[in-house]
Amino acid sequence: MLLRKIVSLSLFVLCVCALFGINDNAGTTGFNNLQIIYSAKAMSMAQAMTGINATIDGLQFNPAAILNVDGIKANTTFSSYLVDTNGGAMHLLVPGGDYVTFGMQLHYLNFGQIDRTEITQNNEYLDMGETFGASNMIFGLTAARYINPSIDMGVTLKYIYDKIDSYSASAVVIDAGMIHHPFNEKIKVGVAVRNLGAQVSYYTKDEYPEKLPFTFAAGLSYQIRPSVLAAIDISKPTGPDLTVRFGVDYKIHPMLNLRAGYSNNSSNWKTGGTWDWASGLTFGTGFNWKDYVLDYGLASYGDLGFINQISVTLKF
Repeated sequence: MLLRKIVSLSLFVLCVCALFGINDNAGTTGFNNLQIIYSAKAMSMAQAMTGINATIDGLQFNPAAILNVDGIKANTTFSSYLVDTNGGAMHLLVPGGDYVTFGMQLHYLNFGQIDRTEITQNNEYLDMGETFGASNMIFGLTAARYINPSIDMGVTLKYIYDKIDSYSASAVVIDAGMIHHPFNEKIKVGVAVRNLGAQVSYYTKDEYPEKLPFTFAAGLSYQIRPSVLAAIDISKPTGPDLTVRFGVDYKIHPMLNLRAGYSNNSSNWKTGGTWDWASGLTFGTGFNWKDYVLDYGLASYGDLGFINQISVTLKF
């Protein structure tokens, strides 16, 4: 018993330490739609989901976490982003027996119509009287397998298509993850790498490569009591600094959950305005009725505004 506890703690500590060893490349990345999450539940818990087991959200955070989901599940999410940008997703989980589960995901994001401008010799923006569009799509397939009583593992293959005006690019990436079940059944430890892959087509004939937002994440969840689940995630994407996220899910009634969270990358959205203090805070709720679940999530970006997501999940 003691040995398994030591192994569990050591695994999580090693994973966290590994985050500091990843090269801190400054600058931005391409295909940033890979970092957008479509799940009202995950949003309301500040996306602290890497160490949470038996969830359809594993399709986006840790592919090993889709195991142990009871029956076939499907959900859809609609998201309202900043500056009139809208997106959404569809997810499906199908158990393949006692030891295997398969999943599928389809994400889309539409930036609407954007005014076309040029810069004059005086460094002023000139409205061309035209607009152009921008959108992207992600399609992914996931498989997860039971390895032994302590370990589940999973992998996701994703294809990304990005379009801006008449230009487009695409990439293929892999997510891989593991869920560790320590001796204490209330604790789950998760480790995942996301968006490891390569660009396969380019915006221009010059074939300028875009950096992919590779992310390493480690998470831990603790079932404090049957009605309260707490989670923490530590992740390191390419470019941005280390991110720490906290989330809590409280079932106050068999039909009602309340959720809240906080992400320390809130400083990225602070503009010196009145609502800076709220940046990084997340809230949400979930309504459960028979085989239906309706989730709502809200994330504050300070004075820039809020992101809202609504998810509907159906169990077959």
